[in-house]
Amino acid sequence: MNKNMRYFLSTILFLMFFSITSVFAEDTKRPEIIVHHGILEDVPENTFAAFRRAVALGVDGIEIDIRQTKDNQLILMCDETIDRTTDGKGRVDQLLYAEIQQYDAGSWRGAEFKNEQVPLLSDVLKFCKINNLKLILNVKQTCLEKQVLDLVKTNEMSSQVYLWGTLRNFNPEDAELFGKELVYVSPEELIEEKLNLIHEEKKYVFTSLINNDDGKMLKKWVKMGVDVILVDYPCVAMDILNINRHIVGGKKPFKDREINRPQLEADNASFVQEKVKTLVKTMADDDSDKARNAASAMMVLPRRYTVIPLLKLLQNKHPQVKQITVWTLGFCGDESTAAYLHSLLNDKNVEVRRETVLALKRLGATQSAPILVETLRTEKDPEVKYDIARTLGMPRNQSAVYALINALMKEKNWHVKSACIEALGRIGSDKAMSILFNILITDAGEDAAWARTKAAWALAAIGEKSIPLLTNALRDNEESTRRRAGWALIKIGNPSVKSLISSLREINKFTRERVAQTLGWIGDERAVNSLLWALKDEEPSVVSAAAWALGRIGNPSALSELQSLVNNENIDIRENAIEAVKRIVANKERMAYFKEPAQKP
Repeated sequence: MNKNMRYFLSTILFLMFFSITSVFAEDTKRPEIIVHHGILEDVPENTFAAFRRAVALGVDGIEIDIRQTKDNQLILMCDETIDRTTDGKGRVDQLLYAEIQQYDAGSWRGAEFKNEQVPLLSDVLKFCKINNLKLILNVKQTCLEKQVLDLVKTNEMSSQVYLWGTLRNFNPEDAELFGKELVYVSPEELIEEKLNLIHEEKKYVFTSLINNDDGKMLKKWVKMGVDVILVDYPCVAMDILNINRHIVGGKKPFKDREINRPQLEADNASFVQEKVKTLVKTMADDDSDKARNAASAMMVLPRRYTVIPLLKLLQNKHPQVKQITVWTLGFCGDESTAAYLHSLLNDKNVEVRRETVLALKRLGATQSAPILVETLRTEKDPEVKYDIARTLGMPRNQSAVYALINALMKEKNWHVKSACIEALGRIGSDKAMSILFNILITDAGEDAAWARTKAAWALAAIGEKSIPLLTNALRDNEESTRRRAGWALIKIGNPSVKSLISSLREINKFTRERVAQTLGWIGDERAVNSLLWALKDEEPSVVSAAAWALGRIGNPSALSELQSLVNNENIDIRENAIEAVKRIVANKERMAYFKEPAQKP
């Protein structure tokens, strides 16, 4: 097609769509999208990995959880303990930050996040200032308000921080220097009258869509004039607002804080040996903080000087001394020490047993797997079982699969079950698919929610072999099951398309709707013909989802059918058809622009 003809068609298309009413009115104010916990579907929560992804998506801000360590450092952590989101253990308020720095806060979500650290609030404030991100601070402990706000002001971030929760109740004298005054309205109470009253008081409406990816609901809130929306699925919100960003892997807009390790002394044999004697003596001290600091110093000394004294110290009968010695050995990196730790798996003290399991995990001692498998079978304490299950989740550790499946079937504690599920996902064995599917579709209340989410992640990690089961989960009557399964299939990607296309013929309208959405997110053009047929579905919600999906895929062959829907009486169908046409036309013109040959001078 020559240039003149292309220009003519582009002009006709422009004139044809000029009269189409926009989905959002011209005076609609775009809400600010805030990411819950700084977490995304495939990134560890409350870490810089999540924040970098948030920046790449183009969101407006992040909501983070703040706790204080034993040495008064403010860090990001949702739970009272670090157990769930790191490879360590213990209450945040009983650990020194120097200890927490040593732990891996990313590997539980994937090998690509290995060695991700627990961030300091001060570093997160700097990151958000550089990247112009708003912040909602969720202070999880009492009496931290002044310390948090002082740190905010020191970093000149007041205007980017919204006072919320306990911070809003604290009511600092200079409250006017901070960001918008938010008034939270639950989704159930969100009505026009309430929004208008809040706006009349010059305040801002804040609501949330948690454990939900309902785009229709988000679109409704945008039209109503909600000012700030907290979301679990930011990609859905950014799609509705038509903000498209491409995530560039490996690009970091902010340098992560380096671990503050003690400097290694010169390798002078007599000096180091004396140093080790002093540190070993301090490690046996009753003062736990001094003992931990001495243990941290031991970690940076040459192993040839530290291992033997540490193994001797293991003979100390005091549980605290044994625990801290095991902790130090775990970070020394000498796999040969694993054999000396195995007997401690039967220690009477639960904390010693837990520390031993975690040390074996850090040492990566594959020879420990059979012993851990047996210990998992006989152990009674749920926290120890939790640690063992996570430790057995080493990639390709097939020897642990049956033990983990057996524990998952017999265990009643959902906390332990979640660890077994995480381990099976990391191993990636298809032998676990059936039980993971059963966990995904179980209806066991709030206690099982985290385990069910992990089951979906695990099936996605297993890959193509799990597609039939995940597709089957889309037939479930519970929306949360369909949502989890849909995003797992999106994670697997193009291999899921064939199975999903078949599911567009399911009887359940909710299944067909979720299938169409999933195909749209995957974006494979093989789905176009089937989605065009779905535009004739008798259920408006399915037609609307199919129109949206065709717009996401962007194939021009769908234009004619979509144009026929731009005046549909159903508002959802009409709006999605309009947006789809706009996307395809914009994509078509962009493609034509890049294909245009350069003119000769």
